[in-house]
Amino acid sequence: MRKSLKTLFCLLLVTVFLVSGCSSRTPTNTSPPATSGPTGTITMASFTFGGESFDPIFYGSVWNAGLYDLMVDTDNKGNFIPKVAESWEISEDGNTWTFKIRENIKFHNGDQLTAHDVLFTVERFIVPESTNPWSPYLGKNLDSMEVLDEYTFVYRTKTPEPPLLIAFNALQILPKNYIEEVGIEEFRKKPVGSGPWKFVEYISKTSLKLEANTDYWGKVPAYQYVVDLLVPEEMTRINMLRTGDVDIALNINTDRVVELEGEDGIRSQVIGNPTTWNISFPGTWITDKPTSDIRVRQAMSYAINRQEIVDTFYVGKGQPGGFWFMHPGGYGWDPAWKTDEYDPERAQQLLADAGYPDAFKDPTITYYTPAGPGVDQAALLQGYWEEIGLKVDVEVVDQVQFQAMFLVREEDPKAPNIGNIFPWSTAAPTNSMYHSANMYTSKGVHTTGHEPEIDELYNKALTEIDPDLALQYWREFRETVHAKYTNVGIVMLDTLVLVGPKLGEFTNNTHLTPYYTLNHIMHP
Repeated sequence: MRKSLKTLFCLLLVTVFLVSGCSSRTPTNTSPPATSGPTGTITMASFTFGGESFDPIFYGSVWNAGLYDLMVDTDNKGNFIPKVAESWEISEDGNTWTFKIRENIKFHNGDQLTAHDVLFTVERFIVPESTNPWSPYLGKNLDSMEVLDEYTFVYRTKTPEPPLLIAFNALQILPKNYIEEVGIEEFRKKPVGSGPWKFVEYISKTSLKLEANTDYWGKVPAYQYVVDLLVPEEMTRINMLRTGDVDIALNINTDRVVELEGEDGIRSQVIGNPTTWNISFPGTWITDKPTSDIRVRQAMSYAINRQEIVDTFYVGKGQPGGFWFMHPGGYGWDPAWKTDEYDPERAQQLLADAGYPDAFKDPTITYYTPAGPGVDQAALLQGYWEEIGLKVDVEVVDQVQFQAMFLVREEDPKAPNIGNIFPWSTAAPTNSMYHSANMYTSKGVHTTGHEPEIDELYNKALTEIDPDLALQYWREFRETVHAKYTNVGIVMLDTLVLVGPKLGEFTNNTHLTPYYTLNHIMHP
């Protein structure tokens, strides 16, 4: 018998109450001294450091957003806006992109940023050894590149690709002269960019320290330093926030965020687009497990009481449903899209129609998840599926094994992800066109797409020059793949962090990740 959500929620509240009863807080001076430059330190407690790399050709670093400037940026409505590229034009045939580079940008070592740095960065970004998933999008359709003058960069494609700005939005501009002078290994140890923060010190698996770039061409930070501490344990992060040892605690469960708001000046802060929790079903066409039958996948969706999960487990901080990497306000979102209602009787009938369990040699499905909040999420869904008679095991794997299941396309029926469940719980991007190629097309690395007609729909949306038609085709593509049930949305949540009283208002870039907004945090 499944534990009720009410019981699980009460246990979480008791944990928070016991910890808060044993804590104390050291009073802090929240008023910085009068000065004309950055003062004070922002200290963060992070759950993970990701890829622990300062080199953008390696995927996973969260720090690079503070060190480097993007080629183009996005606003909180998903529009592309100037950054290093002050402006851009696309030729009538859609194949030539001309970027005008901003003239007042300097790297941390004093070098001027020019179009030569942009060309160098793109050339390096698309090398075969790059593991950044955005690299192929700037390389696969490339025809040629050139520098017309110090501040004009031209990029030519073989065929029209209007969404290419999504890939340029992932391009972090590097200093050509510095890297060629010191070598790539030295650059990786002492990175130099043009962003609002300069590298100071990094201690592996322990801490990172950055200093304000007072010569930054954009918004100069109000604080002099940022210190990021690796603190894997959630309650330790919370206690450090309570005692004033850190100012921002990341990756805190929603129920604890709600419980801690208002305690000793602690508040929640939205940073990032809504987090969508989804589950995907890799290799449905090559497995003989129950997930090969769409009726089983549909039954798993109808068995979930999403409103109950939002109301209890997430304390009302979200809404049911959500489609993979899509959110209201993002490109192509249609308000008419609705998620499946809770209907356990229909779910049981779908399982019966599919002949479950007798029609399957192995009727057990495995839900893979790394340690952390994903384990509680898996337990919730496991309980709903047990109630309709579906057998799902939860297997906790380490982060390396977990990443290997979704970064490499695998069509071996014996591979662990095939025929099982792979969860997603991450902030939705503003524009998910390129991400969706990986989830839904036959060339995607998530092993969830295989149908030629889906590929054709995707390419139709990708290459259409007329923006109105492109939006129409994109919505048709998303509606088609949603109906395949190779990915199912569970809930869509506010992306919240906890903030202490020493920090003031977050004035910009709160739709992005923390390192994009740090230079927009004011003193109280």
